[in-house]
Amino acid sequence: MKFIKYLLFAYVIVCVNSNIYAKDLVIGIGGDIETFDVCCANFIQSHHALYAVYEPPVIYPTVKTSSGALVGDATDLDGTVFESWKAHSDGLTYTIKIRKGLTLQNGKPINSDLVRYMFERNLNTPGGGAWLLKNIAFVTKPPEIIDDYTIRLIGDKPSPMVMSSMYMTSSSMIDPEIVKEHATSDDPWATKWMTRNIAGGSGPYKLVKHIPDQEVVFEAWNGYKGDKAKIKRMIWKIIPSPAQRALLLKSGVIDIAEGLGEEEFKSLKGAKGVKIITAPSGNLIYLGMNSSIPPFNDVLVRRAVSYAVDYNDILKNVYNGDAKRLWGPFSGTNSFSLGDKAGYRTDTAKGKKLLGSSSYKDEIVTISIDSSKADRELLAVRIQSSMRSIGMKAEIEKLTPAVYSERKVGKKLQMTIDGMNAWIDDPNYSLSLTLECGVYGNYMDYCNKEVDSIIKNGWAETNLEKRRAMFERAQKLIIDDAPWAFIAQPNFKLAMKKGLGGYVHY
Repeated sequence: MKFIKYLLFAYVIVCVNSNIYAKDLVIGIGGDIETFDVCCANFIQSHHALYAVYEPPVIYPTVKTSSGALVGDATDLDGTVFESWKAHSDGLTYTIKIRKGLTLQNGKPINSDLVRYMFERNLNTPGGGAWLLKNIAFVTKPPEIIDDYTIRLIGDKPSPMVMSSMYMTSSSMIDPEIVKEHATSDDPWATKWMTRNIAGGSGPYKLVKHIPDQEVVFEAWNGYKGDKAKIKRMIWKIIPSPAQRALLLKSGVIDIAEGLGEEEFKSLKGAKGVKIITAPSGNLIYLGMNSSIPPFNDVLVRRAVSYAVDYNDILKNVYNGDAKRLWGPFSGTNSFSLGDKAGYRTDTAKGKKLLGSSSYKDEIVTISIDSSKADRELLAVRIQSSMRSIGMKAEIEKLTPAVYSERKVGKKLQMTIDGMNAWIDDPNYSLSLTLECGVYGNYMDYCNKEVDSIIKNGWAETNLEKRRAMFERAQKLIIDDAPWAFIAQPNFKLAMKKGLGGYVHY
């Protein structure tokens, strides 16, 4: 049975006039790969790389929008490693058939043993893989092996997202022998070694070179059973400056410039040999305030900042009108969103009053940003000015992607401007991803027990109106608690050479 592999978040580019891109595809990226460990990749650059090297067992099919953009359809699933699956009437059990004839890049067959090991390792490592299984699929034990190519997976309670939780590379198969070879008594799952190494690989590309902070090189794997890679060699050049990436694209040195901001897109508009593709995006941009670090452990301070932000100025002067206002924790396309019926509007006087009643003692707070993201500094400067208008002092700290990621995961950032993309646009998924007490992706350490109760009960609630009422309540609680200042939902943009096509945005 033929199946098609698309690289989620990565580059599926074919030359318009040829089946094979005749030369290396050179992509300018803003920062290095944070980790190569499938269990624990939670940042976009790692996902880019891992979807090239590893094959997740299911993927979203590709659809074309009315504007002609190719996007992933999160309402459906196609099997890759998993050939088929059947949900049993108890709502807990799934029988999954594994496609025969697939191997890792080192020749090891992909079978029930490797699939079971994937579940076992994910359940015992602290990363996105464990979160997806435990918090979304409600799976807390590895599957039962029925035969070499059949497993039975049993959840603890019903979930509508058991199979869709496996669309990430955390569910990719790896070689247990390689992991065991590099395991230690303190690190039985070899997470330290896996951070910088590949354990087998199964995707359309092999990682052939990685020079930290300089470049990453991939070559097409001839043994891949899906549609063969159209590009034989991809080179990712690590170029921290967005302006430099734009200049190199304009001059023809690179083929794609990733992570540009509006200033760079302006400079490329109408440039000879360059095109900019745009697609709708579920990316939510927010100002996070860490509820565990003073003064943001005081809700009055968080509310004061939320009133201080000049949202209209940001939409106009940072995103040039190519973004919508974000009013709460759900995207504007989510049918559960309260939209502008809730949320903060700029009110400097109210912000000053709240700050004056708070525990803030005139200290300087720090807004930390990822230096590879072109829009972050523009946002930070405007937010810094808005905070000054209510009497609050802030400094801006620019961090490399690796340092930023490490500190964010450790919940050590006092304030940050970040993005969140709920690839399954469901209220349970969105909130359990970033705003449930103690979860891995709750980087601002927010906790509200009533919100947690709504998340827990929302999975099992099948009455649409009751579920809507539950999540309206959750939104109001979160907005009132103000762990984030909800800023914008910008469109996705990517600049590339004319003549390239086939990019799929997920």
